[in-house]
Amino acid sequence: MDAWDDWPFARVYLLFLVIAFVSLGAQVLLFHWRAGFSRWTMYGPVFLAPVIALAAVVAAIARDGIVGWLALVVFALGVLSGLVGVYEHFNGIRRRIGGFSLRNLMSGPPPFLPGAYLLLSLTGGVALIWQAL
Repeated sequence: MDAWDDWPFARVYLLFLVIAFVSLGAQVLLFHWRAGFSRWTMYGPVFLAPVIALAAVVAAIARDGIVGWLALVVFALGVLSGLVGVYEHFNGIRRRIGGFSLRNLMSGPPPFLPGAYLLLSLTGGVALIWQAL
């Protein structure tokens, strides 16, 4: 147990985010591929998820200097991409015949997946800053 004494929770959480964004990125790729990448905003989270995972690995290893700032910028881009996704998904559900019905919520764009992307990015940035304190 002594070997883990020097590992703060923020560092462990950043490593968790690597797994989270690899799996979340794969799911986003499948959903956006199914939709035929019909909007240009669909490319953002697909290409950004592996970049966020890489930033989380690098930030977990060393976050000093420019590395920490770059990782923070990448997490901020993830938050921005999540915000765009929340708007696009709810707008996509609204545009379907019947609007905001249970059927459209279940068969349309997943309404809460961009929120998960946003919150994971946000908590990654918080973990990065928390580790610095």
